[in-house]
Amino acid sequence: MIFKVCGCFFVLAATTFAGMARAECIKEQYRQMRMLQRIICMVESEIRYAHTHLGEIFLHVSRRTVQPYKGWLLSMERRMGRMDSGAFEVIWTQEVKEQLKGSGLPIKELDRLSSLGSQLGVLDLTLQLRVLELYQEQLGLGIEEVREGMKTKVRLCHCLGVMSGLFVSVLLL
Repeated sequence: MIFKVCGCFFVLAATTFAGMARAECIKEQYRQMRMLQRIICMVESEIRYAHTHLGEIFLHVSRRTVQPYKGWLLSMERRMGRMDSGAFEVIWTQEVKEQLKGSGLPIKELDRLSSLGSQLGVLDLTLQLRVLELYQEQLGLGIEEVREGMKTKVRLCHCLGVMSGLFVSVLLL
């Protein structure tokens, strides 16, 4: 009987921790989206006020960010410096997919970020700024969406973790 009780305790602990881990993933999505918003804001201000090449902008912004965004921006800067890398849109899309796939950003946001590259690498300064402003608005709406559902989803993950553990424990006893 003691083994069944210990087993139930371990099942309950495992499912509770699994629920807590899933809730932490939801919180991490929100944090990563906020970090991306700050980075896009920094890129926009660098374009607006410094009027420098995008490669230099990525280098400057990368100094003020953390991984995985730092690696993404540095990789963008390196690839843009090479002549054999191809068009900006191709570089941007490849680097977003390679460098940010494990960042914790939602897939929907990664797709939207990938499509930003097709509009960003143009020579017209005002067009670049408008595109970045539009992306920031879309990102802000996405962040608001995640924030509104986050509290409920986190609570639900915690409850489901505990309740599933109790359910399995009752079945084991």
